[in-house]
Amino acid sequence: MNPLPVTAYASVSYWQQNAGLPERVPDGAGSAEVESDLCIVGGGVIGSSIAWFARQAGIDAVLLDARQPALGATGRNAGMALCGIADSYASAVKQYGRQTAKELWQLSIDNREIMLGLAEKLDVPYERCGSWLLADCPEEAALLAESIRLLRADGFDQHFTPTDPFGRGFLAGLHRPEDGVIHPARFNRALLEASGAQVFSNAAVTAIVPRGAGLSVVSRGATVHARRVMLATNGYSALLHPFFAGKVQPARGQIQVSEAAPLVFSSAGYSHFGFYYFRQVAEADQPGMGRWLIGGARHLHFAAENQFTDESVSPQVQADIHAYTAQYFPELADVPISHRWAGTMGFTADGLPLVGELPDLPGVFYCVGFNGHGMGLGIQVAERAFGLMTERSDPGIFDGDRLKT
Repeated sequence: MNPLPVTAYASVSYWQQNAGLPERVPDGAGSAEVESDLCIVGGGVIGSSIAWFARQAGIDAVLLDARQPALGATGRNAGMALCGIADSYASAVKQYGRQTAKELWQLSIDNREIMLGLAEKLDVPYERCGSWLLADCPEEAALLAESIRLLRADGFDQHFTPTDPFGRGFLAGLHRPEDGVIHPARFNRALLEASGAQVFSNAAVTAIVPRGAGLSVVSRGATVHARRVMLATNGYSALLHPFFAGKVQPARGQIQVSEAAPLVFSSAGYSHFGFYYFRQVAEADQPGMGRWLIGGARHLHFAAENQFTDESVSPQVQADIHAYTAQYFPELADVPISHRWAGTMGFTADGLPLVGELPDLPGVFYCVGFNGHGMGLGIQVAERAFGLMTERSDPGIFDGDRLKT
């Protein structure tokens, strides 16, 4: 078995290292003072999407990031562009109702197509490899069987097999052939660069205050005087404003990546009600080889993993992730691990993102709380947040007013 010589330490993801991003940005970013139509706080995929929409609308934007774009959760996820948000369509129908579940699935499909289309345009590595939801217990197999019935009735073309499609000990599988995988850190950076926004790194925001007909956003790196502000701070939101306390709960997710090994799994995979997710990341210079990426096991350690912005890894979770590999992909269990990392996600009470305007700071909008699905829904939800900010359009099912505390 692969040894686990790991103690808690600050982590850097494979994506961040592969894209040449440092773990931390040096101090000394300066104290510039700038004017802008829009100030975006947070440089992950949501902030970068808002900046990109601003560019399309001819709106001047400045983006502030506490560290550097793609050093947070966007550069620390599994890099999957998938349809759906819950562990199964049947679960989503039960939780949200048939119409809302259908809307969410279609939004995730549209988001996937936009993301992969932009990746093609921006020369970001991606692959349309499909994905599998794989049941590892009878209850999950039954949910997938019910899901395919509902999906087909609602017009979604997917495939279900009531047996193990890979002969690895799974009980059933639901295949989504149009899903894809992507290099998340490079996508984040490329989208932000294409937006043309002025970016200040090492610029943690310390205050947002009214100023005439606009607002001043004070940070370590710059003070931005803007007409409007968009908060794209996800799991860190409650650190910035008390409005988000009790609405956006931070939680840690952990991943490990191996050295290159022969390719044995060519799709993206989810299992155990979404608590495990995995793929092999193809090595461009080694045909037929790929790095095994697997994350999850939060459900076994909820008390410890509901941390506040802690990006260290823990031996217990890392061992449980590896145990899953050993059970279902034993030929990869002894491949040395090259990267272990964690990232901070933001969770809401009902599992849907929040879009709105702060009640005590008119002109300060937010797009937060992605429940681990920032890559799956982010661009589409950011578009609704941008529409609310610029045209006062209704954010629909993501309206932050639905959660009153």
